[in-house]
Amino acid sequence: MILGRRHPRMPKGVTARLDRRDQPLAAAELTDGSWAVVAAGALVVVGAGGVQDRHPWHEVEHGSWDGDAREFTVTWVDGRVSPLVLTTADDEVADFTAVLRERVQSSVVHTESMDTPGGAFVRVNIRRDEAGQLFSQLTAQGALRGDAAERELIDDLERRARAAVGLAT
Repeated sequence: MILGRRHPRMPKGVTARLDRRDQPLAAAELTDGSWAVVAAGALVVVGAGGVQDRHPWHEVEHGSWDGDAREFTVTWVDGRVSPLVLTTADDEVADFTAVLRERVQSSVVHTESMDTPGGAFVRVNIRRDEAGQLFSQLTAQGALRGDAAERELIDDLERRARAAVGLAT
C-alpha cells in the first residue's frame, strides 16, 4: 500500500479564498489562524478574510526553520524587502518545509558564481517565473567596489549564465 502525504486540513472557508491556480501542495496553520500554503507557483498566506500575501517562487532566496520558536523565515532575493516570518501553530511542518524547498529549487534552472577581487560573492541564477519565462537574477553578498573592471567581470558572469541556457546575451 502506498501512503500519500498527510496534509493538514484547511477550513473550507479558507480554502475557498484561494485562487484556482493556488491549490495547496502543502500547508501549515499559523498561530493567528491563517494558513501558509505552498502552491505550484507561489507561497500564499491566506486567512478567513482572503489572501494576505502571495510570493512567486522566483522571489524567494532562502527559507529557514527555527523549531524552538516555531518560526519559518522566508528571505527574498531583493534584500531590501523584510523577511516574512511565519509562526506555526505546531511543529508538524516537515511536509510544508520540504515542499517549499522543492518549489524554490524548481524555479532555479542554472547558477554561476564567483568571488570578486574586492571580496564580494556574486551569483547569477537563471530562474523561471510563474509564466515559465527564463530570466537572469544577480545577487551579491558583501560590498561591491562598483568600478568598471568589477562591472565587466559581473557582466561576463551573467553573459555566461544566460548563454548556458540559450538566453540572449
